[in-house]
Amino acid sequence: MNVFCKAISATTLLSFALTAQALSAQPGADQAASVPSPTKPGMHLVLNGGLTYGGDTLFTATYTTGGSTNIKAGSLVQFGIGALYQFDDSPLALMLSANYHTDFSNAKNGDMSFNRVPVEILAYYTGKQKMRLGGGLRLVNSPEASATINGATTKYTFDNTTGIVGEVGFQMSPQGWLYVRFVSEKYNLKTNNGVNVTGAPSLNGSHLGVNFGYEF
Repeated sequence: MNVFCKAISATTLLSFALTAQALSAQPGADQAASVPSPTKPGMHLVLNGGLTYGGDTLFTATYTTGGSTNIKAGSLVQFGIGALYQFDDSPLALMLSANYHTDFSNAKNGDMSFNRVPVEILAYYTGKQKMRLGGGLRLVNSPEASATINGATTKYTFDNTTGIVGEVGFQMSPQGWLYVRFVSEKYNLKTNNGVNVTGAPSLNGSHLGVNFGYEF
């Protein structure tokens, strides 16, 4: 009788141990609630472009037909190419891109523009489904403003500058993203028609923007 009871007890304990092991192998609440990254892990080529608005006014053009337009230090069109790396083991992505940012106006008797070449280094949190939050640095190279009216040219160059970028991204398709962004940056005047300038007030180039990015 004692031997039979011991056998029953050992069988019950073994069954309990196997049940406990099976339960422990089930995903926990935290694992079940985790959201996979909306971007496949690895390296991706990215093309981007969009519109921006803001900053101080550099030039104002008045048209003979009526109306006017401003060339601003935070406007108008930006496009570029870069690479995004999505980590496999964490909800983090890094992107490096080279861009061209310009505001311009053309007319029969002249044109005006403000051109610069920003390089952006951004980090994104990608733990939200169809959404990413990011920010980083914007290294602006060769900022230059010029206006040619009836053959007379005015040209300003500015020191290279560093800005701060904040973005919220929304996934529109498996490869397409829409970004709402804010950039804070300032420009210091370097030359006026080739003459070095010192002590001039800085120019505000901060702006809001909407960008569309496509990942390959």
